[in-house]
Amino acid sequence: MSLMNGLILIDKPKGPTSNQISIYIKQQLNTKTAHVGTLDPKVTGVLPILLGKTIKLQEFLQKHDKEYVCLMETSKQIDKKTIEQTFKEFTGKIYQRPPELSAVAKNIRTRRLYSFELLQLKENLILFKTFCQHGTYIRKLIDDLALIWGTEAKMLELRRTNSGGFTEQECTKITELQDAIALKEKKPELLQNIIKTKEYAVKRMPSITVKKTAGENIIKGAPVYPIGIEELKGDIVHDKPVAIFQKDELIAIGISLYDKKNLKNNKKGIAIKTKKVLV
Repeated sequence: MSLMNGLILIDKPKGPTSNQISIYIKQQLNTKTAHVGTLDPKVTGVLPILLGKTIKLQEFLQKHDKEYVCLMETSKQIDKKTIEQTFKEFTGKIYQRPPELSAVAKNIRTRRLYSFELLQLKENLILFKTFCQHGTYIRKLIDDLALIWGTEAKMLELRRTNSGGFTEQECTKITELQDAIALKEKKPELLQNIIKTKEYAVKRMPSITVKKTAGENIIKGAPVYPIGIEELKGDIVHDKPVAIFQKDELIAIGISLYDKKNLKNNKKGIAIKTKKVLV
């Protein structure tokens, strides 16, 4: 199969690393690949795999928020009221030092838990769900909970149910992908349905649509000027990524030099710096 661009949302199983799944897809589809948001071998759930030129989106999608469902076990029973109160106290800004095995600097940093919910409690088993900022370490979160409760705790199961708005319901199992690849000559529609477009990959990103002449220059690396903008969509924020479209095609990602209101009112100078060209 020839080089292709797009996105595959994999429901990662236990066992392989995120990188092993990315390499497998690269070999099977004969295209460049990159994964978004690493999941440990024992962790399951939403794993976006970028294909071809779409891998240029990796740095922008990497920073999206995530949702996890986790089953943890404590060495002593914690009552429901205490758990819910602690979860409430943890909701919002927290401080974390990345674990020793992580690949990032071990400096204390802030992360945000947008929600932290107890789903089920049975003796020493606690099932919870959290929607959190990218880069939040769930294992470290469990260690901190155990410290507060004066107990030992371990993570039994962890599943990512949402990554940057991509949900587990949108995902494809590895076995389904294998079947689609095996049948790609007889039933090409199976693989076509699994591979999402590059436009799908940025559907939750604020965007602009530019005129034809502006698009031709942007493809060559030129910035976006106000006069070239036809339409604005979503919450465009100063110094944040913006998807740049010409008609219905994603042609680039840029960094806005203004927020949406000022972008509309600004008539002179550069509006958006072109960061990555995708055609």
